[in-house]
Amino acid sequence: MMTKIEKYNYRLPKKLIASRPVLPRDASRLLFSDTKNQKIADKYFSDLIGILKKGDLIVTNNSKVFPARLLGHKNTGGKIEVLAIEKKDEEWKVLIGGKTNIGERIDFDSNFYCTVIEKNGKEAKVKFNLAGDSFWQAIVKNGHMPIPPYIKDSKLSEKDLRVEYQTVYAQNYGSAAAPTAGLHFTKNMIGDLEDIGIKFASIDLHVGLGTFAPLDEENIKTKKLHKENFSIPHSTVLEINKTKKTGGRIIAVGTTTVRALESATPEISSGGNYSGSTDIFIQPGDKFQMVDGLITNFHLPKSSLMMLVAAFIQNKGIEDGREKLLELYNHAIAKNYRFYSFGDAMLIM
Repeated sequence: MMTKIEKYNYRLPKKLIASRPVLPRDASRLLFSDTKNQKIADKYFSDLIGILKKGDLIVTNNSKVFPARLLGHKNTGGKIEVLAIEKKDEEWKVLIGGKTNIGERIDFDSNFYCTVIEKNGKEAKVKFNLAGDSFWQAIVKNGHMPIPPYIKDSKLSEKDLRVEYQTVYAQNYGSAAAPTAGLHFTKNMIGDLEDIGIKFASIDLHVGLGTFAPLDEENIKTKKLHKENFSIPHSTVLEINKTKKTGGRIIAVGTTTVRALESATPEISSGGNYSGSTDIFIQPGDKFQMVDGLITNFHLPKSSLMMLVAAFIQNKGIEDGREKLLELYNHAIAKNYRFYSFGDAMLIM
């Protein structure tokens, strides 16, 4: 019997995995799913200007990717890779690519190292010898941008990646992966959208360990994923409530933005700002209370992100969100859309 996870599988030709971004960014393609009129259309991302309308509010995730991939060596001289995920108190959650033991030290340069505190498979907790500004200076000096392993032969230098694997509105360091739906925006396009009466607001959700963890049936049963920290400023809460009151639509850029907004629905409705964490796993059958439109990239097969998008489609009045989602993916494959982090986008309204 096919598991629920396997029902979100699809076959993608390797040639459609984008290894580098389209330039300019808003020249990427956009698959527009108009659920109200049951139509789909092949557009470009810049066509958002003709699809959205005055009074709509675009909510982005302004979390900034840091060069979280650290290449170091053990006392034995063996090379080892550490991917920094999330800071908690004085320790960091990391993924370690290679064998190491509790208490072992990993050096990244002569003045920067970490010590393994706990270990559970590839997941570990470490303590770095530096903190505060000194830590971030060492990260910027030694780290590499954590592009996903499926991006091969990008031919982009580390300097280029620090620009291209980052949204133009990123502000707060904290993510170990980019909120990729926002990579399509340019500063000029944002200005053009604002000129026609479309407003922007932001949340801040740091993309963490859940992005790298495989999905299993226990996740589906408990409806829980790894926790990710987020905050929603009071200015965004005010804009959301004002938009709802005046009949505008809330357009979420990316699944991270959706998770934050839907997790904090009571706080937003009461008019307060919110900081906390979310481990919700949105699946078909769940109800959306905040988000009216979704801009998202094409996701990996059998992922929690696909399930979230299927749930959103179902909330738009489509009986079988999973079936419709796979229909959209198959259309994108047939039309040679580019997939994953540096790929094209989809708008569901």
